[in-house]
Amino acid sequence: MTAAPSLQLPSPYTLVELECVDSTNAEARRLAEQGATDCTVVWAKSQTAGRGRRGRAWVSAPGNLYFSILLRMPYPMDVMTQLGFVAANAVADAVQVAAPRGTFVNVKWPNDVLVEGKKIAGILMEGEPDPESGRFKWLVLGIGVNVASHPVVEDEAYPATSLAAQGVSGEGLALAPLLDTLAKRFLAGLATWRNLGFGPIRRHWLARAKGVGGPVTVRLPNETLQGVFGALDENGALVLHLDGQPNRVITAGDVFIPTGAQSN
Repeated sequence: MTAAPSLQLPSPYTLVELECVDSTNAEARRLAEQGATDCTVVWAKSQTAGRGRRGRAWVSAPGNLYFSILLRMPYPMDVMTQLGFVAANAVADAVQVAAPRGTFVNVKWPNDVLVEGKKIAGILMEGEPDPESGRFKWLVLGIGVNVASHPVVEDEAYPATSLAAQGVSGEGLALAPLLDTLAKRFLAGLATWRNLGFGPIRRHWLARAKGVGGPVTVRLPNETLQGVFGALDENGALVLHLDGQPNRVITAGDVFIPTGAQSN
């Protein structure tokens, strides 16, 4: 069911506003296959089958922000992962605006946003590759932000929070202004990335990064590594320093930062 539009996003965005959907990423993918234009935004008030990274379920109760951005850009597949950092910067900026003054907002590799050390947002990027051109036919960036509530996470190394849990109330929990701010910040970051490359995006991300220069645990599909988060390389990969071993370049994995670790 399509709701009456409650928000006018700036050009070139086209907003598709829904009351409920299985997943905004799934709907954006369906629209992409039907020819939807670049910068189509799918926003749903709730999801019945929300997903996070690695197939994890994303709890999607009403009151939180769930949306996906469809992108069609003629760039090689090996640089498109950089858009996850563009999105993370935009989410962190928007959350900083919405959160109480003085709140610590950080980003955690590869695509989480933290408030006071707890996860408040996540990003899921999916695309349809075109092997012949070496590019994506389309790319979908799914973003979820905990606004009014957050799930109970049993893993103490990966706690969750929401804007409400951080003391935001009333109009501060309105979804439309948050989406508007976030969409505008993403558009600005996208323009920077297109015109100036990944360098400014990388510096923006590192200014808020959690764990760089300190100990981290990286969980990969077949092994768990412990080392030091040495750097973010020029393509967005995590450079892991291992004691007495060559550095490892991590392009996908789950990162856990010890409690009390400082951000940059």
